[in-house]
Amino acid sequence: MPSRSDWKKLAAETVRGVGVGEVRGLYALEWRKAVRIFLAEHRDEIEAEPKRFRRSLKRANALLFGLMLRLTPARRLLFAAAFILTLLGIILPSDVEAARAEGFFFMVVSVVVLFVLLGLELVDKLHFRDELLMARDLQADLVPAALPETARWDLAGFNRVANTVGGDLYDFAPLPDGRLVVLFGDASGHGMAAGLLMVVTQSAFRTQIEGDPSPAAVAVALNRTLCRTGACRTSGSRAFFSGVVMLLAPDGAWSAVVAGHPPVLRLTPEGRVAERIGTGAYPFGVREKGEWTTFEGTLGLGETLLFYSDGLPEARNAAGEEFGDGRVEAVAAKALATPSLLVASLSDELRRFLGAEPPEDDVSIAAIRRRMPAS
Repeated sequence: MPSRSDWKKLAAETVRGVGVGEVRGLYALEWRKAVRIFLAEHRDEIEAEPKRFRRSLKRANALLFGLMLRLTPARRLLFAAAFILTLLGIILPSDVEAARAEGFFFMVVSVVVLFVLLGLELVDKLHFRDELLMARDLQADLVPAALPETARWDLAGFNRVANTVGGDLYDFAPLPDGRLVVLFGDASGHGMAAGLLMVVTQSAFRTQIEGDPSPAAVAVALNRTLCRTGACRTSGSRAFFSGVVMLLAPDGAWSAVVAGHPPVLRLTPEGRVAERIGTGAYPFGVREKGEWTTFEGTLGLGETLLFYSDGLPEARNAAGEEFGDGRVEAVAAKALATPSLLVASLSDELRRFLGAEPPEDDVSIAAIRRRMPAS
């Protein structure tokens, strides 16, 4: 049984652990994010309403519907009961003593029902949190904290997840003959589903490069494996991987397949964009008989390849402004001393751009530079 001192400790810990910024963030960030999710399906209809009063009613209606939709049927009844009891407690006439007592009773029962509903939701959240923590640890193993050391290439990477578990993945695999195979991409969705898709994708990638590491062969293997898991279904939700597979030779020659992913930028030693590698194509796991173009070229001495997921240019700040590809290229032109500096500059610029606004999608950045020969 919790004692009075236990409650005092809990209260003191709560006061110490919550700052003014976090309290403000409950509305400015967390509640706004929740509202965006609840209103997502009806936002266009609400915004199209010219009259402010009717727009507010539609917004409240959609918000209540979005909240109820995410509860189980039994808990919807609990929520509806609490809502009705609250209304009864408010509308009963207050000038009659008996009516005031009944109103107070309804309000108390409403609070109790909401407390029970909150407890049920918290139990679900705790179970779900444990699963997410396991998935987060799994993702941490898939996205390398330390990149491999190579004789001819300087490597750098950055990953920031929007939720507890993200869907972005990058992998650099040096081969015994001096070649380097790269997998960079974004698994659809978030959370457990994205984490499992990352496991399947990386496992298929690592298995395939042991035999034939060419991007065309890897693309076929990834697509075949993802379709085998049910990603290529014709109805219902789909799971797919938008990515880049690239093979770099010691002399700088490269070949690549780009599947539904932003182009890879080839940057000159001065930071100028010399080439955008990749055009529109289906991601892996969408069509059973997918076909992808193999791009080829040569990376000159001192040149850099810049990879980034669509979460970077599509990131929006509190004003609704997009980060944009132009800002990516502008930062690259100023900060191309080393891949590490380039990646750090882009991630720092993203943090400044977002401010307190959390990213809506995962963001990954990677850079590969062909080393200049030692003098």
